[in-house]
Amino acid sequence: MSEPFYGHFMMGLPKEISERISTAAVSLMNNQTIKLMVNSKFWQSLNEDHRYGLIKHEVLHIVLKHLFSMKRFSNKQIYNIAADLVVNQYISPHQLPDGGITLERFDYLETVYNIKLEKDKDVGYYYEKLSQVMKASPKVPLSTYFSKNNSGNDPSQIILTDLLANSSQELDRHKFWEDFEKMSEGERKIAEYQANNLIKQTANRVRHKYKNYGNLPGGLVQMLEGILDSMKPKFNWRRILRLFAATSNSSFLKNTIRRPSKRYGTTPGIKVKRRNRLLLAIDTSGSIQMSELLEFFSEIYFIWRQGSEITIVECDTRIHAEYPYKGFPPKEIHGRGGTNFNHPIQHGNEKILPDALIYFTDGYAPVPTIIPRYPVLWVISSNGLKEDEQVYKDLPGKKLKLTS
Repeated sequence: MSEPFYGHFMMGLPKEISERISTAAVSLMNNQTIKLMVNSKFWQSLNEDHRYGLIKHEVLHIVLKHLFSMKRFSNKQIYNIAADLVVNQYISPHQLPDGGITLERFDYLETVYNIKLEKDKDVGYYYEKLSQVMKASPKVPLSTYFSKNNSGNDPSQIILTDLLANSSQELDRHKFWEDFEKMSEGERKIAEYQANNLIKQTANRVRHKYKNYGNLPGGLVQMLEGILDSMKPKFNWRRILRLFAATSNSSFLKNTIRRPSKRYGTTPGIKVKRRNRLLLAIDTSGSIQMSELLEFFSEIYFIWRQGSEITIVECDTRIHAEYPYKGFPPKEIHGRGGTNFNHPIQHGNEKILPDALIYFTDGYAPVPTIIPRYPVLWVISSNGLKEDEQVYKDLPGKKLKLTS
């Protein structure tokens, strides 16, 4: 009630009481779903303020994608510290445990190394700054700076080398993050899709009810808006599908309380709705990079959200896999050979009979010779054909070019 963003997020986050951990941590459930694990004795040992701080700490790591970006950084210990520097600055000091890793505890870096840690930066910024510290020579002897009235070190500060040598309880909570590094691209994408959905649902609920994000700090709101912007589709698929495949061979029944039954005069009534039946061809040839496949499946998710009935075929010089799309990418991709556009078109003509074909490709293949019996839309990857190239112009049907 007091901090609605965290409250709504926690409602949708799977939770587990477990003795497998000594404190609390974010981990994987069924190798694809993020969950929060908490040791019951540890939880009981915390006061109310520290419980709030713990929940906010773990939620922010999920929201800011720290679990998924760790793979890009070589020094995991420095990354863990950098990630905590990001999230802890958005938690009230009285909600943080003793020994929490905060920007204030690294104030000495500006004096000793001439390196200042600014507020409201992402994990990459703090990782780079801390890496600079490890390579830099002190301008002022640490022993001199940390001498406080000749009575020993200043306990409010943290010497980075000491923190790296002696893992703290705070950093121990990140030990399950290694599981995210071991995931395949498909598994990681599924987990990230689920996290994205929870983030979007939470943001939409809070913004609708409170007209903003409640009382979240401005720096965090700015980060959150950037993450939400990155999740938006490249195209307005609702409008494209309405214009591109307006008719449908498939229908389904939907209960509605707005329209009473004409036969019985009772509610809920029944309404017949139309659903586009789409064939989506994914170019899985050797010229397609993994980044392009992720780009394709990101757009496919938004097509699916419009209520279309989707069949996917993975193809290079032939069709390697066919399956209905249910909102998640596959765990593995088949193909990686050359490219022939004819097979998916022929498959649609003879087997699927879709309302339309959407072909995701880089475009590097001969123009198809088989004439489709339905509209075709070519979605060209950001690394694919340029719009002024002749092959691009010769592709039959409509074309859309993804931008990076």
